[in-house]
Parts: sequence; structure tokens; C-alpha cells
Amino acid sequence: MEPNLSKTTAQKLYEQLIRKITFRKALAVILGNSILGIGAAGLRFSLMGNEPYTASNMAISDGLHMGLGNYQLMINILLLIIQLIFGRSYIGFGSIVNMCFLGYIVQFSGFVMELLLKSAAGFSLFQKLIFMLVSLVILSLGVSMYQTADLGVAPYDYLALGMTDRFPTPYFINRVITDGICVLIIVIAVLSHFLTWETSHLGIGTVLGAFFLGPLINLFTKWNKRWIR
Repeated sequence: MEPNLSKTTAQKLYEQLIRKITFRKALAVILGNSILGIGAAGLRFSLMGNEPYTASNMAISDGLHMGLGNYQLMINILLLIIQLIFGRSYIGFGSIVNMCFLGYIVQFSGFVMELLLKSAAGFSLFQKLIFMLVSLVILSLGVSMYQTADLGVAPYDYLALGMTDRFPTPYFINRVITDGICVLIIVIAVLSHFLTWETSHLGIGTVLGAFFLGPLINLFTKWNKRWIR
């Protein structure tokens, strides 16, 4: 009986992964995650701070001297277990692409930026701010594409959605909680001397991302809906 049950569960999950997939939606997921990765790498290159989840992955992977792609994949697999238990309906093609490839896209994009531009350490404050703002816009465009396709959410993004399904707190508060935990992890790592503030990947980009990513994503979504759906 047990093997049949496992097979049935696997079949249901497979059917869910391929459900609603069209060429445009699949393209939006792949292109969106690629653009998102470039934006996240740009924020890292600017030295002005990343959004909380990416910042925590970058900081801890740097502290462990581990590639971002490998570390983020490992964390995503752990979070996927939670999603499989409590939020299987949120899993789709987009979840798998984001979970498996985004960290490597960020890592590769950062390598290319360093190869072409060397380092932002020699940039003026104004140049760093411009680079950061452009990267935020690029990141927002990528997130909008990936989310508009409506083919599942990444394991980390599910956490706030799952909390909203189960608790009376609104999504905004739950997202602040999950992002806050990411920041808290970095702060604890710094206070324990595992990291320094310079390697924490926290900064003004983290704050601006919290306030402006939502409006920018909504702005791009109006355009993306025209060609994705």
C-alpha cells in the first residue's frame, strides 16, 4: 500500500508542476529569474546592500567560503520541505526554476560584472547609488515576470503566504517577519564575529528594497500581464 501511496503523491505533484504551463508563461519564468538574478548581482556589486533573503544567503555563504549557488540551493531544499508539508498547492514550475537556478544566476552575473567592471570600491557614492537604483529596477522587472506567470512561488516566498493562510496577521506583516528573521540571522552572525558589517550585505539597498520593490513590481506587472497571460 505504501509504494502506491507514494507513487500517487508523486504523480499529483508532477501534474501540478506541468499544470497551466504555456510557452509564454515558461518563458516569463526563465527570463524573469534570469533578470532577477542580474538585479540581485547588481545590488551586491554596488556594495549598498541587498534585500534581506538574498543578503542573508550571500553573507552566510561568504562566511562559509561556499559558492552562493550551492548554499542557496541547500537552503531552498530545506524550505521546500516546509512547502511540501504545508503548501503543496503553491509549488509549480516557477518554484523549481527559482529554487534550483537563481543562486547560480546571481553568482555567474556577479562574476561577469567583476570581470567587466572590476570593483565598485573605486566608484563614487553617487555612482554606487545609481548602480543600486538601476539594479533595484531590474530586480523588480524580473520578479514581476516570474510572479505574473503564476506557475508557483519560491520556497522562501511561500513562508509569508503560508503564514497568511494559517494566522490572522496580514501578508505584509508576515513578510516583514520573514525578512526580519533574515536580517536577525545576519546581525547574530556579525555579533558572534562570524561576519563583519562590511561583509553583511546590509545597507541602504536593503531599506529601499523593503519600501520600493512592491510598487515597482506592481508597475511592471501591468505591462507583463499583456504578453504573459
